[in-house]
Amino acid sequence: MTKYTFIVNPEAGRGHGRKLLEPLQNELKSRNVDHQLFLTSRAGEAFELARNGSGSVVVSVGGDGTLNEVANGLGGRNCALGIVPAGSGNDFIKSLRYPKGLSDALDIIMAGRIRQVDAGVVTCTATSPDASTVETHKRLFLNGVGVGFDAEVAAKMRTIRYLSGAAVYLLAVLQTLGKYRAPLFTIAIDGVERSGHNLLIAIGNGRCAGGRFYLTPDAVVDDGLLDLCVIKDLTVARILRLMPLVMVGRHRNVKEVSLLRSSEGIRIDSAQRFFVHADGEMVGEGVNHVEISLKRKHLPILTA
Repeated sequence: MTKYTFIVNPEAGRGHGRKLLEPLQNELKSRNVDHQLFLTSRAGEAFELARNGSGSVVVSVGGDGTLNEVANGLGGRNCALGIVPAGSGNDFIKSLRYPKGLSDALDIIMAGRIRQVDAGVVTCTATSPDASTVETHKRLFLNGVGVGFDAEVAAKMRTIRYLSGAAVYLLAVLQTLGKYRAPLFTIAIDGVERSGHNLLIAIGNGRCAGGRFYLTPDAVVDDGLLDLCVIKDLTVARILRLMPLVMVGRHRNVKEVSLLRSSEGIRIDSAQRFFVHADGEMVGEGVNHVEISLKRKHLPILTA
C-alpha cells in the first residue's frame, strides 16, 4: 500500500485550509488511506516537511505558496506530488484542469496517474550600491514568476487580510496603481536582448496568475517552454482598460503587450531595483538581476 504524506497549511485561503482539515481526515479514514498528516505553523515549514517526509506520495493541502514550498522541498526525492487545493487563487491547477473539490482531488490522488511537468528555476541577485555585497536567492517555481508591477502587487497582497481570491489581487492592483514607476529593463530571451520601460514582465509555466489573470494564456506545463507576457509602461487609465482583457486571456493583439516564448532561458537586468515573486511568494526585493531557466519534465504530479 502506498504511504501518503499530507502537508496542510491551515492559514491557506484565509483559513480555508483549517476548515478543510476535519473533512480531509474523515475522507482519509473512510478510504482507509495509509498516511501521515502534518500541519504547518510558519513559513518554510512545508519545505522542511516535504524534504524530510517518508511517504512515496506527498500531498500539498494549501494554495500556490504551499505548493511551491512542497515542490522545492521534494528536490531530488523520488516522490509523486499530489494537490488538494485550499488557497485563495489556486492558479497552478488551472493549467492542469484540476478539480477544486476535496473528494474529487482525493480521487485523482488515489488513482495514481502521473504527469511529468516542467519546473522553472529563478535566481535573484541584489548588489549593494557600492558593490561591496552581493546577495543571491534561488528557487524552484511551478506556475510563474512576476517582475516589476506584478511583483509589487504580490507584495501588497500580503498586507490585505479581509478578502480572498481574485478580489485580493484586484484591490492590491488598485492600491499599487499610480505609485509604481516602471524601471528601464533589459530582457534577454534565448540570448536576444530587448530594452524598455516595462510595467511588468510575467514568466509563466502555467496560464493564470493572481487568481484570475491569464497573463500567459498559451502556457503549457509540460511543453519544455516558458511563456512571457511583457507589457510596456502604461497610464493608469490604460491599465484599467487592459485588465478585463487579461482576465480572459484576450490581450494578444494589444499593441503595448508582447507574448513571447523561451526555450533556453531568460535574463532580466535593471539599474533600478525591482521586486520579484515566484508562485505569488516574494523571492526578491531590491533586486537588479534575475536569471530564469527551465527543468523539463522535472516533477511527477498526480493529475486527471
